[in-house]
Amino acid sequence: MDIPGVADALQDPELRAKAEQTADRLLEELKKSVRVSARDVGVLRKELHVTVPARIISDFLGHNFDEIIHDAVVPGFRRGRAPRRLIEKRFGGEVRDSLKTMVLGQSYFAAIENEKLDVLGDPLVQVTTDSAQRFVSPDEALEHLTLPDAADFEYTCEVEIRPTFEIPELDGIEIARPDVKITDEDVDNYILNQRKIRGRFEPVDDGAAPDDLVVADVTLKCGDETVKTEDNVQLGVRPQRLDGITVENLGDVLKGAKAGQTRSIACTIADDYERRDLRGKAAEFSLVIHEVKRLEPISEAQFLESAGYESLDDLRKDVRADMEVELDRTLETGLKNQILDYLLQKVPMELPEKLSARQADRAILRQVLELQRRGVPFPDIEAKIDELRTVAQKDAAIQLKLQFILDKVAQKLEVTVTDEEINSAIAQIARRYNRRFDRVRDDLRTQGTLSALAEQIVCDKCLDQLLKSAKIVDKPVEEPAPKKSGGRKKKS
Repeated sequence: MDIPGVADALQDPELRAKAEQTADRLLEELKKSVRVSARDVGVLRKELHVTVPARIISDFLGHNFDEIIHDAVVPGFRRGRAPRRLIEKRFGGEVRDSLKTMVLGQSYFAAIENEKLDVLGDPLVQVTTDSAQRFVSPDEALEHLTLPDAADFEYTCEVEIRPTFEIPELDGIEIARPDVKITDEDVDNYILNQRKIRGRFEPVDDGAAPDDLVVADVTLKCGDETVKTEDNVQLGVRPQRLDGITVENLGDVLKGAKAGQTRSIACTIADDYERRDLRGKAAEFSLVIHEVKRLEPISEAQFLESAGYESLDDLRKDVRADMEVELDRTLETGLKNQILDYLLQKVPMELPEKLSARQADRAILRQVLELQRRGVPFPDIEAKIDELRTVAQKDAAIQLKLQFILDKVAQKLEVTVTDEEINSAIAQIARRYNRRFDRVRDDLRTQGTLSALAEQIVCDKCLDQLLKSAKIVDKPVEEPAPKKSGGRKKKS
């Protein structure tokens, strides 16, 4: 969590430096005095009840006002001579808000350090809104939490933690060289993907079909209570997650739906839902449908013209040639997949039977980035995300396990990533989708996936190192390795 300094609002570099020193001192004080009650609320999930003594808040509140009195320039008074009551009146709100942010952040850091927890990401903090308790991000929680005047500051949060395990032997992993060939189907799929990338969703009136998009107002009800309403939500006609709740039969319910119709879907609220009082309860989604849209790839003729080809045969010939050139990379992917299988087999790890929403998203993120780096059309990526979030939970659990393992392998091998490597990966995605580098970079930053891209590059580098030290034997493998599509060449 970011922890703004007490004097940020004053825009004074010297005061901000002092605030950072205050934050460090606060952390050390809290390590000695913060009280923490921890309990399991699921596999790899814990609830922490954190108590900050009133004395700590009082001491640091007084210290912060003393600092401002000493340094603040107030009209009508010489520097450091303004009365305390005037300083408290003028800066009291800012000081208390900034201290609240600092206390929340530093007490959390002190709590997880004292409990020796290896956490994943930021916590979710429990707040009360509209007479209901919810778990929200720290930034949102700050809007609802208040520093007491003369009492302990208490809050409850949920955290996800890394599992503990040992890394197996990494040198000399035995793998088989896969027998991989480029097929006509691979060539056709690559061309179709390129047509989809350049296609667009168009309204249809013949009823929703699998993987169409439905635009609808969505209402979640639990008994007589309307829990949440959201307008103009775009939903794929397939199993997916709505508001963190898995709806495996959504595709069946929406099949054949048309604008103006209403569909209802029974569901069970997830056990990690933001409102604890609703977890595990039966509920219902109501969908008021406004529009149905279907992805229409650009025609072969349009694609040929845009790519600079006179015939489909010429295009297919060049695509195959480029894919053959990249066959070594395809073979390498097959070898790396066997290394991943080795790591999965050698590392026992307890994972939840049903991943939480955040666990599922963490497991899916790197796979999504890999699909983007391969140039898979965004509608197909969205469909894959929905699949992993719902019916393919087992696959998502495997991805999560691999993520934990490779993160630890990276630490052991001391693998890092440079800005140049990140920019190169972004440029690759931009080329795949025929987009500008800065637009792709901004999208990744907005989605919060730049750090995940860096982690993925680190894992790729780990696999490169493991492959160099692997023992490769020439024998057939049971499953063909995944194939990567290559680029294409234009005729002048």
